Amino acid sequence: MKNIKSLLLAVLTSFIAISCSNDEYGSDIPLPNDITLNELALERFTYQIPENGFSSGSIHFNTLKKSGNDYSGFCYSNRNNRSFVSTEEDNYVNMFSVYTKYPNRTETYAIAHVADDATFLTIDKPTVVEHILVANTTYAYLAMKYGDVFGTKEKPEKNPNLEAAPKGVWESYVPGGVKKMDEDGDFLKLKIYGYKGGTKVGQVDFFLCTRKADSENPTYDYVMNDWVKVDLVSLGEVDKLSFEMESNDMAIGKMRTPAYFCLDGIRLKK
Repeated sequence: MKNIKSLLLAVLTSFIAISCSNDEYGSDIPLPNDITLNELALERFTYQIPENGFSSGSIHFNTLKKSGNDYSGFCYSNRNNRSFVSTEEDNYVNMFSVYTKYPNRTETYAIAHVADDATFLTIDKPTVVEHILVANTTYAYLAMKYGDVFGTKEKPEKNPNLEAAPKGVWESYVPGGVKKMDEDGDFLKLKIYGYKGGTKVGQVDFFLCTRKADSENPTYDYVMNDWVKVDLVSLGEVDKLSFEMESNDMAIGKMRTPAYFCLDGIRLKK
């Protein structure tokens, strides 16, 4: 009987180890010593676009606030909508929400709007960033998953990907709308640059969506739907991270895919 119990315990331990090692896309949740932004107070299901950026721990997030809900750089939020909206005005619910498979477990997090070279964060002294957590916004996820094709304001068309959705649900404010990311070669890439003392020291690329477009992982085929850990150790010591985005969906030299992503769980080497 003792041998049987030992065998069962060994099998159970192996099963748990295998289960934990196969998290989809390497998803992870920050530990208590990570920079989580949770000290930034927010009412339930809200967001904040600060005037001059904001800080969490030893990190300062840059913000270029414009009018209304328009900004470049970072804001912070605790929204977690995972469904369609019913009106064009409701787009802001999804623009300021993280998309995760289950209710979000990271509480407050940052949302980046990549534009105007304003999307960067600084660290109070050169440090190795072990990893960050990134995710898609609900707005970007559903736009890539279902597409946004309305023609023009002068000649509107029904969305062929989701005909029941009202006009404006995935409005990207560019002629032709957003491409549904469902063909081989489609992608949305996050480009992360490390700086030290004003000098660029390295770059890490990460796919928020890839339809077999990642040359290093040619079989990967997904639109990311959870928080994922991105290793930045290769950058070495940095005092600044800046972010750009790239997509194969372009119009007149501009990216049509919504240029938003979510950021949380920054782990600095002690």
